[in-house]
Amino acid sequence: MIIVVGGIKGGAGKSTIAVNLAVARAGKHKVLLCDGDDQQTTTMWSAQRDLDYPSKSPNLSFVRVAGAKARDTIQKLSSQYEDTIVDVGGRDTATQRSALSVADLYLIPLQPRSADLWTLNSVSSLISEILTINPKLKCSAFINRAFSNGSDNQDAMDLIDEVANIELIPLKIGDRKSFSNSFGAGLAVHEIKPLDRKAIDELQALYLYCFHS
Repeated sequence: MIIVVGGIKGGAGKSTIAVNLAVARAGKHKVLLCDGDDQQTTTMWSAQRDLDYPSKSPNLSFVRVAGAKARDTIQKLSSQYEDTIVDVGGRDTATQRSALSVADLYLIPLQPRSADLWTLNSVSSLISEILTINPKLKCSAFINRAFSNGSDNQDAMDLIDEVANIELIPLKIGDRKSFSNSFGAGLAVHEIKPLDRKAIDELQALYLYCFHS
């Protein structure tokens, strides 16, 4: 499976989601993690992990991809792995479009904030274009960095559920410090101590959606 974690709004936590899914999947599968974001956040995470935890995740490999050539790179390398996860950042770029042209799942994290939700129609239009090239692409969005209380999370989910071409994933991942702490250390959330059970359970729910739905 090729999963592209993307969207056209920065700050939604795409890199955090990508690396957590990749590490979780690499526990029992051979996984390729690709950084297609100009900001190279996932590249920095990978460098930190290699520096401090060189023996972790022997099944996880890493590569940079960029531009229109991302399609060919992903196609060529993905045949050597069971799963490929691509972080393409938060803009409508040639890299994102190229990766989506060969992807199985387009995973779109969205914050429950107006600036993120305003992009939904643009994302839907992007998907419409990609589906003419890659009709097998499944496109799913979920609430990431969710608020701890209030109705904003559900209101945002209701809006997502009305958008064409995008399936709502009925789960929320909270804006938890354990995600940022683990990412900064080059780890996944289930690897950092003390364990944050709520964060682990939330990520596990997303993992099960991606790999068992």
